[in-house]
Amino acid sequence: MPRLVNDERLTTLDTLSVLDAAAGAALDPLTTLAAQLLASPVAFVSLVEVERQRLISSEGLSLRETPIRDAVCAHALAHPEGLVIADLQADPRLTGNPILDESPALRAYAGVPLVAQNGVAIGTLCVMDHAPRHYDSTELQQLRTLARAVMDRIELRAMAGRREPVSGLPNRQQFVLDYPGLLARRRGEAVHAVMIDVLDVVRAGEAGQVLGMAPLEALIRRAGVRLRLALQGIADVYHVGVARFAFLLDLPDRAAVEQLLQELQSRLVRPVLAAAVPMSPTFSAGICTVDVAQDTPADVIRKLLVGLHSAQAGNTAYCWYCQERDQRLKRGYRLAADAERGLRRDEFHLVYQPRFRCGDLQPVGAEVLIRRDHPRLGPVSPAEFIPVFERTALMDTVTQWVVDHALAQLAQWRRLGIDLPLSINVSARDIAHRDAASRLLQKLASHGLHRHDLELEITESESLRADSLPGEQLALLSAQGVQIAIDDFGSGYSNFGYLTELPIHTVKLDKSLIDNIAVDARARLKVEAILAMTRGLGYHTVAEGVETMDQVQQLRALHCDELQGFVLARPMRADDLTARLRAPPAHA
Repeated sequence: MPRLVNDERLTTLDTLSVLDAAAGAALDPLTTLAAQLLASPVAFVSLVEVERQRLISSEGLSLRETPIRDAVCAHALAHPEGLVIADLQADPRLTGNPILDESPALRAYAGVPLVAQNGVAIGTLCVMDHAPRHYDSTELQQLRTLARAVMDRIELRAMAGRREPVSGLPNRQQFVLDYPGLLARRRGEAVHAVMIDVLDVVRAGEAGQVLGMAPLEALIRRAGVRLRLALQGIADVYHVGVARFAFLLDLPDRAAVEQLLQELQSRLVRPVLAAAVPMSPTFSAGICTVDVAQDTPADVIRKLLVGLHSAQAGNTAYCWYCQERDQRLKRGYRLAADAERGLRRDEFHLVYQPRFRCGDLQPVGAEVLIRRDHPRLGPVSPAEFIPVFERTALMDTVTQWVVDHALAQLAQWRRLGIDLPLSINVSARDIAHRDAASRLLQKLASHGLHRHDLELEITESESLRADSLPGEQLALLSAQGVQIAIDDFGSGYSNFGYLTELPIHTVKLDKSLIDNIAVDARARLKVEAILAMTRGLGYHTVAEGVETMDQVQQLRALHCDELQGFVLARPMRADDLTARLRAPPAHA
């Protein structure tokens, strides 16, 4: 009996690419033939989705779709040999069905399921008559023959797009169709899936620029041949991505899977002559155990990608799917997906962490920090959501929101007589716009603020150079009086060329430099050297992450200009900082 599971049917419909107009037009001759052969005024091909039935090819009927509750063909799916209803008006299943009100009347029906190679019924080939009529067994056999022809045409049309041209191997769409059959053929209880990537993206990009695509395609093709030969009699290989191959393994345990992968790795990475160029495939693999009862083909591919990216991120040959990592990725996606809504609904707010003059510990500025209270996830750390936003188009929107709200708060403090400059974190990407400087200057002017009221903290990156667009925008801002600080100095590139190449006013030493300054002589010497150099070059210095008074004393002795950290003040709401700034000064 054909499978009736909705998600399997929808997946199969999608894989067959049969819901477009071109697919229906290709079936019109067979639909017309069905009407003629069975002497019926109406014939059509219907595809059954979850909520509706779509008629992609029809003869003698103007309908294009009906709600699934009114679809006679939905009943035919449960009858693999075909369903005949001699008189629709006499069938209790169709009481009140709008089809009975069609003009001219539709009274008789015969339909046969269209069953794909994976055993899933996707719809029906049907004929109807205006008068009660019993389609006999010969006519039903003719309809079944035509239904097979319809299904063959659908699958042949889709088949043209189910082989990867480079390797000649079946592609991801074919894997989706074959998946139920692959599971059905398993001999044991355990089924494992593997995805292998044979091409490093960076190296491929460099090679493509020099050699063109032909050697890369030859490399992928040779890797596919090696995999197919190595797995002959063990697994069917599918080419599911540009340089990615996938297959299912019927092996008893993880150890057996890993042993096989180690053998595959040794065979795959041997050099090949690709279009007369010696090249070596790479090897990164993601592995997962298939939940036979639950996992769809899409689930398997997604889990394999999680494992594969884990392997590549960890620079290991292979990595098993990890549910915890998967949940983190899903959580990150959710945080990004509803961020704009969160901005509109005040889920985000700003806090301010004061910076203190090292000598007397009086507040002389504050850093703007963003926080989020998610309605379902609760408080979310910026350490979690900022990296997610940085990988999407959201970062510019969030940065502009921070700038707008921070400048509004700064203007309010000015009206209260509080003279405290603010520093805002930006990335090179945030200012990689030709109007970035002019937009920010306009915002300062619209709030009646001086340009020296604002400092931009920017983290070192490869894209931040004097001759880059971000570097040019920083130079424009600096020339107009906006202060520029290098943030987290010592945690990343620590490129001292930044200090002379870019218009830097302030260097903020990363917390990792400060952590051991009071207990480790080498750590203290490192900080002493950096402070001496930056002071000699005329830069202002700020130590971040100061958490003990011993650290405060050490940094005072080394003549650091400013301090910032929990031992002095945690990030706080604007009202709390206002109250603190209006309180009588405390003496260090």
